[in-house]
Formats: sequence, C-alpha cells, structure tokens
Amino acid sequence: MKKIFKKILEKVFKKAVQKAVNVEVPEVEPVEPGIEPDGDNKKAIWKFIIQTIISILTAMLTVFGAASCVSAMH
Repeated sequence: MKKIFKKILEKVFKKAVQKAVNVEVPEVEPVEPGIEPDGDNKKAIWKFIIQTIISILTAMLTVFGAASCVSAMH
C-alpha cells in the first residue's frame, strides 16, 4: 500500500513541477537605465517638487506638534 501511495505522490509532484517549469514568460522590452520615457517631463518634475515640499512641511509640523505636547506636560 505504501508503494502505491508513494508512486501516486511522485506522479502528482512530477506533473506539478512540469507545470511550474513550463510557464511562458511574456516578451518585455528591455529598459535602459537613465533614459526617461517621453511625456510630460515638466509636469513630472513639478509634481515631484510639490510632493517633496509637502513631505518636508508635514515632517516639520509633526516635529512642532510633538514638541508642543512634550513642553505642555512639564
């Protein structure tokens, strides 16, 4: 009984491995580092600048808020 069960498991695992190995990979265009895609470069730059400013202001406000809570406790 053990031999039959073992053979069945071996066949199942072999089929599972074959399916996993035979996965088709779609064709992907190679990407060269340093080359930006065409489009709204000015828009992307301004978006980055605005997000950076917002992040800096958020961090500053968080620090001031935490400092005011700490000083209020003393």
